[in-house]
Amino acid sequence: MNFITNTINIQSIVEKNFEFLIPVYQRPYVWDDTEIKKLLEDLKHNFEVNTTEYFVGNTYAIKSNNENKPNQYEVIDGQQRFTTFWLISLCFELLNVKTKLTEYLRIEKNKDIRFDFDIRKEVYEYLKGQLDGSAHRRFENVEKLEFLKNIAAGIETIKGILNSSTASQNKINLEAFGDYIYEKVMFVFNEAPDNTDLNALFVALGTSGIQLQQSDILKARLLDKIIEKDKRIIYAKIWEACENMNNYFESNVKISFPYDTSKVTEIDFKKYNAEKFNYNSDFEELNIEKAITISEIIEFDTSVEIKTKNKSDSNTECRSIITFNLFLLHALRIFKKQIHSNNDIISMDSKKLLEIFDHEKQVFKNENEEVTSKNVKDFFELLWQIRYNFDKHIVKWLKDEDESTDEDEKLLLSYINTSKNNDKSYFSRSEKEFSSIQMLQSVLYFNNMPTQFWLTPFLSFLIENHTVTDVSILKELEKIDNIMIPGNKKEMTWNILNNQFLMPNFEKIASDLKISRGTSFDHYWFYKLEYLLWKNWDKNDLKYKKYRITSKNSIEHVFPQNQEYKISLNDLGDDIDWLNSIGNLALLSVGQNSEYSNHSFIVKKDRFKAKEYYDSLKTAKIFNCINWNTEQIKQHQEEMILILNEHYKN
Repeated sequence: MNFITNTINIQSIVEKNFEFLIPVYQRPYVWDDTEIKKLLEDLKHNFEVNTTEYFVGNTYAIKSNNENKPNQYEVIDGQQRFTTFWLISLCFELLNVKTKLTEYLRIEKNKDIRFDFDIRKEVYEYLKGQLDGSAHRRFENVEKLEFLKNIAAGIETIKGILNSSTASQNKINLEAFGDYIYEKVMFVFNEAPDNTDLNALFVALGTSGIQLQQSDILKARLLDKIIEKDKRIIYAKIWEACENMNNYFESNVKISFPYDTSKVTEIDFKKYNAEKFNYNSDFEELNIEKAITISEIIEFDTSVEIKTKNKSDSNTECRSIITFNLFLLHALRIFKKQIHSNNDIISMDSKKLLEIFDHEKQVFKNENEEVTSKNVKDFFELLWQIRYNFDKHIVKWLKDEDESTDEDEKLLLSYINTSKNNDKSYFSRSEKEFSSIQMLQSVLYFNNMPTQFWLTPFLSFLIENHTVTDVSILKELEKIDNIMIPGNKKEMTWNILNNQFLMPNFEKIASDLKISRGTSFDHYWFYKLEYLLWKNWDKNDLKYKKYRITSKNSIEHVFPQNQEYKISLNDLGDDIDWLNSIGNLALLSVGQNSEYSNHSFIVKKDRFKAKEYYDSLKTAKIFNCINWNTEQIKQHQEEMILILNEHYKN
């Protein structure tokens, strides 16, 4: 079926005098106060920061066959959003706010409302009654009426939020806020052809989970700058090969480019090669194994068969540590570095992808201030290179092959297996042996959530160095980690990317670590010590072999703050609070911390030794001591700082 697709705002709905018919197969209005609050709070935030466009996703409609209403559309998907914005507009009018948004309420000013209903006339009458003031008289006990209760509750929720917005300390101008919604809220409006089987389409949309993302919109905008239509299709497929972050890259490429398996080897995936990865330019004949995105419908005006997705089609073998939106932001930083831009991107907030790319559009322009096809193509081809290296060298959440009974995912690396059969290549994945690279990436991952700043300089290093070894990779990762001490990680990684960094002053670091901060110590130093202890641990220790760096967020006092037997630490007479020193602390999970609580050192030690694995290597060092007093705490702290010092010196 051929969709006519446009982006529209509420203003254009009003100006084109659109009205909407809710068909019989639509469910009642179901949004509750949580969904309404989330939408309004998000709208308020974007209004305050003046976001240029606020997309609320896909809507599907078809022209009705009512000859008396040429601008009426039957809503296939999007009723909840269209209705919610109508209710928001209503509340602005009920609160007597003079805003353009209230024009959305009526088909023409002071005439009929913009919505009609196939069979639920009580909903139409109730909405109309809200405008003329008759609703309360005509509808009693509305909270008991199935088709009206959520609408009535929604009106009260919206009025309450708008009222509180003017009474709060950070009050907003409701007139300007209403105008912002009127002009900046954008729908992707997909008009189906006249002969569409609406019930079948509605079911398909409801079960396939089609949802337009910011990345889809960005893709459409960038592809629009590629002049040649056949090239535009190829670059759309490059994007598609990169965007499914929870499938391996070579599998994505196979879906997007049905390549000749007799001519492709693993190394061919490293960089886009038009000779190896090409296909018939007739877009409709492509073997597309997944649902096509709406942006592709926009770009190619192609025939699309919408069908449900089988569970067996989904890939459960791996899970990425970042989203595709965040991947695009890392790629944009690397692209800026390659074109010798002096400034980093404005933000790494993946929710603001469109806003960030709009602000950074200069990177795609030539000397004549024009966005060029070449620059866009270069960016797409860079995405390919980065994604190849991402899957080859970055940890993913995987099930451990060696621990079949363990259902938990772990941060693991994998490599491509290549097999041949009848001159055809077949690719599969196997888990790499556990290594320092893997362990250090775990440290970086847990200390850089959610943006993972370290990925930018590391991925840039991988694509700039055509031949890398485990030794050179670990050296680069350790350099990045050493520089990324607690502080402005965005600034630090931009400096690393451009080779303008300074190594940290360890004397200052050591001095800071000697200050007794208790639970205020930055968690980074505990993670870093775990990595350094792991590198030099006894490799024959069975508990060590099971040890992994995992997410931990609770600092534990080994000698407890409130000891169950009321025993205190002895005083060394040096005015140092050894109880709250880093020597007496360990980073554990909340569950592990609660296990030890305020028990004595001996009790904690017995519980620690009884486990089949180490909670942490730092605590393993501590619990190797016979007892735990001020002298032992001081000695342990000096040992930990010496380990850090030796690492930085080397």
